[in-house]
This record gives sequence, structure tokens and C-alpha cells, in this order.
Amino acid sequence: MMKIGLQITKNNLKYRKLLSTLKDNLSIKRKIEFIHIKDDTDLSKTIEELNILVCYHIEKEIFIKSTNMLQWIHCGTAGVEHIMHPEIIKSKVIITNARGIHATPIAEYVLGVMVYLAKQFDSCQDFKNTKNWNQWSIVKNIIQLKGKTIGIIGFGSLGKEIARLAKSFGMKVHAIRRLQKKIETKKIVDRLMPMKYKKEIFCNSDFVVVACPLTPLTRNMIGAREFKNMSNESFFINIARGGIVDESALLLALETNQISGAALDVFNQQPLNLKHKLFTLKNVFLSPHISGNFPEYQNDMIVQFAHNLTRYVEGKGLRNRVCKKRLY
Repeated sequence: MMKIGLQITKNNLKYRKLLSTLKDNLSIKRKIEFIHIKDDTDLSKTIEELNILVCYHIEKEIFIKSTNMLQWIHCGTAGVEHIMHPEIIKSKVIITNARGIHATPIAEYVLGVMVYLAKQFDSCQDFKNTKNWNQWSIVKNIIQLKGKTIGIIGFGSLGKEIARLAKSFGMKVHAIRRLQKKIETKKIVDRLMPMKYKKEIFCNSDFVVVACPLTPLTRNMIGAREFKNMSNESFFINIARGGIVDESALLLALETNQISGAALDVFNQQPLNLKHKLFTLKNVFLSPHISGNFPEYQNDMIVQFAHNLTRYVEGKGLRNRVCKKRLY
């Protein structure tokens, strides 16, 4: 009998609901034993007997207790940098992730903060608070998104959905991605380019959006040079990972008005230190890593896993398989 460990919630009632959803979305007859793993202590005791594990994290010390019975780990997040221990990379265990279920909420967040920044909603809130009728001082700083250029770093499921929504606003879309070999034009992107054109993204975009995974190649990929290439009327948006950006260089660019502003949902250290300078800057919109979250997240994640589990049992290739060389 196949044994699948589900370390997705400590709450018994929530677990039963998620397990019911999982079973409702399975179209296989094979007998499976699902094991509720509440915490790392439970996982440490049961990992030796598991064939499949669904989790959000796994410590190296626990993974090394696994046997060759463990064939597949499904990570319930899109980013997997926190579980790609050398021992996992070297093993034969397949890794999949929850790539794709975040695309719509994150893309909506990106367009939302772009509208917030462009339409001076912070100044409108100030008007409500002060009651000072400052119509024309606000109007002179309002931006029309139509015709503006959005530069997207990373063009996976997330980057594509951001591009699609940006196009609906009449924006020009430029993007770069690691596996792109040549410059192309597609329905939702005007210029899809290889990574070597990164400078073009920063030089020519009114809004730069980071939407790539955190890997050794992308860590601190954006720093002082990139911000110097941006116009002082442009905006920077990060909904990927804080480690992709040199935060001190970003702070300097914001403090000196080298760029017009930023919207940040992720940071180098989380939670963000209460005394962090970012809290003091008026030209920054901050959120506590919420862009990809929504109440139905776990439900959608478990449905996604159910469909992949059906493929696994039927001997078909798994979707969202993580490349152990690229680490995403």
C-alpha cells in the first residue's frame, strides 16, 4: 500500500476537510494510506515509511532519515530554495512545487500597486486625513498606465499572468527569462528577451517587476548598477524574494529619489525589523508577504497535488517538477 504523509496543517478539522478535497479530486483506485503529520516530530518518526510527502518545508536532519521508499516530495509553495538541501539535490527523490496557483493573486496585486502608485492614492488618503483640497498638486503627479512600459524579470506562470493583465491596461510589456535564446514578440509581450538584456529592462521600463525564483544565480542580482539605470520617474516592484535584491542599494535609490518609488512584498529578513528604514520612507508601499496568499490557497494546493498524484499512479510525467540543476 502506498503511504503518503500530509504535513499541511496541525488542525484536525482542517486536515479532514483538505483530505476530503484531495480524495474527491483523485481518479484512481489504488489503495493509499494518508498519514496526518502535524509537526516535524511526527515527520521524523514516520519519514522512513513514506512513499510520498506533501509539506511546506523539510529540515535536512529529517530528510536524511528517509529511505529509498521515499520517491516524491511535493512542496506546497512555489519557491523551493528553503528545501533544496544538498542531500535532497543528490537524491533520486522527485521534487514538485505549487507553481501556478499564485499567478492570479500575485498578478492582481502587481496591477493593484501599480494603480496605487500611478494614481497617487496615498496623496488622496492624505487629503481625507487633512481635508486640504490639494487637487492640482495631486493631478500633476498622476500617471496614465496606458502606453507605459512594464519590465518583467522572470517569465514563468507568474510573469505571464502579470503581462496579460498589464496588456489589458494598454501597457507595453518587456520581459526577460533565463531559458530565452532570442528576442521574440508574442501576444502578451512586446519583447521577450534573454537574461543578457537585463540592462534594457531597467533602462526602458516605467515599472520594473521582479517575478523570478531565488537561486544562486539570482541572489543579489539587482543592485546599485541596476537602480542607476532606472529613470527617476520609474517604480520598482518585488513580489518574488527579498534575497534577489541588494536591499541597501534599493534603500539608497529610494532615499535619494534615484527612482520614484517602490512596492515591496518581500524582504531580506522576514518579518521586517520594526526599526527598518523602509517604514520611514513615504515613496514606498509595503505589505507583509501577502501577494500570493488567499483564503482558498491550501484547497487549491491540495487539488493541484491530487491531479499530479493521479498522473503519478498512472505512470505519467509529473507537472511542476523542479529541476535540481536550475533549482526551480
